[in-house]
Amino acid sequence: MEFDALVVKVASRCNLNCSYCFMYNMGDTTYKKQPKYMDADCVDAILEKTIVYLKKYPRKKFTFIFHGGEPLLIDKVFYREFVYKAEKAREQLLTTSFEYDMQTNGVLIDKEWCSLFKELAIFPSISVDGTEKAHDMYRVDHKGRGSYQAVRKGVQLLKRETGLATIACVINTEEDPIVIYNSFKEMGAHSVNYLIPDYTYDNVPFDPNTDETSMADWLIQLFDHWIADPDKYIIPIFKGLINSLLGITDHEHNESKVLVIETNGEIEAIDSLKACGQGFTKSKMKIQTHSFTDILTSPLGRLYFENSTHMLCSQCKACPILEICKGGRLVHRFKKENGFNNPSVYCRNLIQLIAHVQHRLMDIFPSIYEDSNISMIDTSEIIEYLHTVDLTTEINEHTKELISFAQ
Repeated sequence: MEFDALVVKVASRCNLNCSYCFMYNMGDTTYKKQPKYMDADCVDAILEKTIVYLKKYPRKKFTFIFHGGEPLLIDKVFYREFVYKAEKAREQLLTTSFEYDMQTNGVLIDKEWCSLFKELAIFPSISVDGTEKAHDMYRVDHKGRGSYQAVRKGVQLLKRETGLATIACVINTEEDPIVIYNSFKEMGAHSVNYLIPDYTYDNVPFDPNTDETSMADWLIQLFDHWIADPDKYIIPIFKGLINSLLGITDHEHNESKVLVIETNGEIEAIDSLKACGQGFTKSKMKIQTHSFTDILTSPLGRLYFENSTHMLCSQCKACPILEICKGGRLVHRFKKENGFNNPSVYCRNLIQLIAHVQHRLMDIFPSIYEDSNISMIDTSEIIEYLHTVDLTTEINEHTKELISFAQ
């Protein structure tokens, strides 16, 4: 088990009530039993175990990601103390530098917060779902009121005060992707992480077994517009896919490089897996009494950190583009009856998107492909071939243990 980022859940409550939120609105209510805020003793335990871990598994860079709930609900003093303690503890390490990120909904950002971000070198990413229309469909407060205007103000203030505006956008296929792309350019975003919604087989709003590809269609429109834009901002999903298809880097899914610490110190896998059911991510291990690597003794921990790209269903193993897709995100494979022994609910969408991006790259960089043995991906051929694969999903012992653990 090797990871390079720690999500620190500094607050377990949120000032928004987004309808698609896996933390609060996907059936997992365990947050109600969490302390509202992380305390100093928990921080001390986190830093102690971080130093122990990094001495054993050295890293050039290790990132703390402040998260929630909404991390701006906690007092600014918390961050000053956390960063001071972390940098003091880091003196025990020879080669590791610490970085500090944050995921916030942006509603509470003001000049004082911007000053704190600059003072402590904290780099926030703000959740914005595109235009006001798209954003306010789902990102509402506890009275059902849209949050776009407050968030937009926060983004513009952050840009003005710090020079940077990083955005996370959950994709809403009901809104035009070009309109959304341009809205972020108008905001001055330098990077937008477009996120595919976290559905499982048990709550996805379409039939994964049909040829429904609205997500791919949306992303393809976005990609074609983006790749032709000389003044483009960074889109990580496209950057990673391009690097993988060109053989520049191995397109690993970095979610398994992140460990989560809840406000009470509980060690967990990534938050999106909360969409799999009540208490699904609970490890029953706390940072105060356990080390990071102890999570590997839990079924979910082993799958998440060691086997997420290896324990795949027969359809994924037979797929010609497995090296690029790697089965998709873990949460998108889940079904209550057989755990993760399924292709992604977005399988056909991923095939279509990957094929399209490859075809465009072949047009743009023909010389790279002329001297290689790489063949053009044929979407219809892959889907037809996969229809012939035996999709019987044997529930192995590990999956049985995982389902039992979750229940």
